[in-house]
Order: sequence, then structure tokens, then C-alpha cells
Amino acid sequence: MTIQAFLTQMCEHCGLEADSIGYAEEQLDKTKQITLSVPEDDSGLFIGFHGETLESIQRLTRIIFQETAEDKIVLNINDYRQQRADKLTELTKEAVERVLSGESVYTFHSFLPAYERFIIHTALSEMPEAAELESISTGDGRDRRLQIQRKQA
Repeated sequence: MTIQAFLTQMCEHCGLEADSIGYAEEQLDKTKQITLSVPEDDSGLFIGFHGETLESIQRLTRIIFQETAEDKIVLNINDYRQQRADKLTELTKEAVERVLSGESVYTFHSFLPAYERFIIHTALSEMPEAAELESISTGDGRDRRLQIQRKQA
């Protein structure tokens, strides 16, 4: 079975018609980037709250199809990952403005998966106005929170 057949069958089991499902696959170095397109009305079913369902589908796909630990499979549904990255970058800008204008620490209150924390760390490091700020993660598991604060001396 191929990844495309697996994902298509999964979508069909969830009530979608095969002709409403789009699939694209691109190999970049050791990363296989898979883009799945589903009707907008059904996208929430496959993306879930803050991408939790998308992460679960990606994990299942990795477990079933990933050949070596060096290979990586990244699944994107209806361009969710790029839209979420853009949103996180905007949230980072707002957090930077708040800390620079006097707030001692800005804490992202919702749980963020590792790849979303990485997006924020990267966005912060690329902002010249945030040179005196740092992002740190505190807590464990579902209680892990990301904070932006002034760098400690």
C-alpha cells in the first residue's frame, strides 16, 4: 500500500468521495512533504484543534511508512501548516511589542507542539527589534509553555 492509497482510504472511511481528495508528494533531501487537499467544510475533521488531528494522522503515517529514522514525513492538509506558521509569526510580533513596551514576560497560554515552538523561536531570532529578547520553554508535557522575556544578564 502507498501513502496516497492509505490517506485516500482514510478520507473515504470518513465520508469523503475519492474525487474530492487531492494528493501531492515532494521529496526534499530526507523529508517527504505530503500535501492533502480536502473540501473546506471537512478540513476541521482532519486538522482538529490547533492541528492535533493532523499531528496524529502524520504520526500514524510515519509509523506505517517511514523507512529509516533519518527519513521524515511531513503531512499538510489544506495548507494548514503555512497558515498556522503565519499566525504564530504574527503572535510573536505582538508578544515582542508587549515585552518591549514594559511587560516583563509574555506567556503563550495554550499548549504548543514542538514544531510550533520552533516556529516562534525562529521568528523571534529573525526579528532585529527583538535582539534583547529570548524565548524559553517551561514545564513538561501538556503543561509546557513558551515565554518571551528580556535576556537575562
